[in-house]
Amino acid sequence: MNKNGLYVIALLSVVTGSVVIPAYAEVTSLQIDSSFYKGGSMIKFSGTTLSTDPSTVTILIFDPNNKFVLLASGIADSNHAFQVSIDTSLPSNQHLMSLKGMYNATAFIANQASGKTVSFAFSPDGSSVFPSSPTNLIATPSSPTEVDLSWLVPQSNGGLSITGYQIERNDGSGFHIIAHSQTTTYQDKGLIPSSEHAYRVSAINSAGPGIPSNSAPVIMPTAPTPNTAPVQNPSSSSDQNPTQSLNDILQQRYAAAKKLQEMLNAQTSGPSSTSSSSSSNQQQNSKPTVQLRENIGVGDMAANLESKQSVPVSNLTLNNFANFDIKTMLYPAISLVGIGIVVAILYSRKKRKLGSVVRESQDAHLPVEQTFEKKDDDYALAILKNRLAKGEITVDEFKILKDELLEP
Repeated sequence: MNKNGLYVIALLSVVTGSVVIPAYAEVTSLQIDSSFYKGGSMIKFSGTTLSTDPSTVTILIFDPNNKFVLLASGIADSNHAFQVSIDTSLPSNQHLMSLKGMYNATAFIANQASGKTVSFAFSPDGSSVFPSSPTNLIATPSSPTEVDLSWLVPQSNGGLSITGYQIERNDGSGFHIIAHSQTTTYQDKGLIPSSEHAYRVSAINSAGPGIPSNSAPVIMPTAPTPNTAPVQNPSSSSDQNPTQSLNDILQQRYAAAKKLQEMLNAQTSGPSSTSSSSSSNQQQNSKPTVQLRENIGVGDMAANLESKQSVPVSNLTLNNFANFDIKTMLYPAISLVGIGIVVAILYSRKKRKLGSVVRESQDAHLPVEQTFEKKDDDYALAILKNRLAKGEITVDEFKILKDELLEP
């Protein structure tokens, strides 16, 4: 029977049914035993009808281009259930069902529009009907250890519904399946910072995974550097109250230094066998003591108070604490005395110059006198340098005073 004969039979069935069957009578259910068939296999339909329906059921099959290709019929039993089979191995059916893709089948009794329809994938050569590739795959690192993937559904599902997506990752040794997703997004976690990867995604239907998408490379960000700033000692009262007075800071430092000095003395003290060893110890302790005075002088503490950044006791070296003594408190007075000496020397030189005092002896460089004046000059100049270093006088003032000192 040719294709035209099938059309005629189908039309006659519809016309005949519409005459003798009430309009409400139709197929109530329709299903198939598989969603994918290969050429030469048996396609099996089954369903039910109403108790008032006639027993004859007609099935029309349409190819992937929605073109009618085959008609089949069956008889419902006493339970109003029917089964219809189509053998695709028959040469006639092979000719009619020659396309690969999605087929539709509609079962009805009198009115095709009111019947039931099912879809199935058919491959004449037995190859799978895969969906096309997902599009617009994007890989975005959201942290040094996580990548967020997103993509769009494929343009063709291969005649079958998309059941999920297969995600693959390439770490440098080829693509490997890492996960499956039911949605068009995925978060890949637990990666290594600064590592390089590439991703691709395939859509899956009942025939299997389709062609992979484009490859999306990504480079993971570098892990942030941990904060290594030194932790301040919470027990330091100077850190807790940066606006302490100078007297409070000096008292606290002196108390801490005194305590450490006692501890060191307890460890290093012992019976002195000779007076020379005692003298040697005093000489060894004298120089660090002067250094400690300079390190925590009044000028330094004043500068610290101005910037509201007091130096915590825990930051002072153990050597400085060990050599700290009460004489440090006299440093401001010593500084004032030094300034007075400089002023006195300048005034004396100026007075001698204005009075034009004639020296009684031409020998102006006697050993004793030379030693004395050189010491005065050196001491005065050292004081000026110290004042300049501490910012108490400007460079211009230092030059003027220095010239006055060096005048013969």
